[in-house]
Amino acid sequence: MLLKKGRRLPIWTGVLGGREPYARAMADLLRKEHGDSHRAIKQLMHQTDASERSVKHWLSAQHGPDTVYFLRLVVSSPIIRAFVLGLIESPAAHPPSDPVDRFSLATARKAYVAGEAAGRKPLAIAQKDDPERVPKRVPINVPDQIELSERQRWFLARLAEGGRCGAKEIVAEWEVCLKTARRDIGALQKAQLLEYVGSRRKGRYRHKQTAS
Repeated sequence: MLLKKGRRLPIWTGVLGGREPYARAMADLLRKEHGDSHRAIKQLMHQTDASERSVKHWLSAQHGPDTVYFLRLVVSSPIIRAFVLGLIESPAAHPPSDPVDRFSLATARKAYVAGEAAGRKPLAIAQKDDPERVPKRVPINVPDQIELSERQRWFLARLAEGGRCGAKEIVAEWEVCLKTARRDIGALQKAQLLEYVGSRRKGRYRHKQTAS
């Protein structure tokens, strides 16, 4: 039995309640800032370096911007930045234990500088600078890391949530040809991020990280 620590885990509601409310909130904010025209799509593409399809999905609330695209919007979009600041000041945010002072701000600046430096540094150099991260032996048969497309990340997320998903679902969601969808899945299998379990007719794909 776990000991009570006197601190409850937050119950996420509203925009933080899940992917769908987050996607709706982002779509509403981006439409308020840019409108819903073709020009708005081009502006967001230029602003975030995202594909036209991704931006259309954001504006239609099919899914919200993830990871790097969201951070780019925080930096470049006044309304998204205000939204994030509002979240920080909301009742759901855990209040800081100490007041923000010049030492806290200095720590934040150092963390930002370190993050920027790590982002610009190639992975091999970063590991060389940190001996603890370099394994003594190089593991055998470990797949090379690949840069996943947004379609592939979406596909893996669906599988991680327990959904049954295949090439036809990629075609329906992303409006690509069946050959492209199968190529996406094949690349994930080659990188050993994905496996097919069961018979050829009734089997299913499974994310290896969620396999038990």
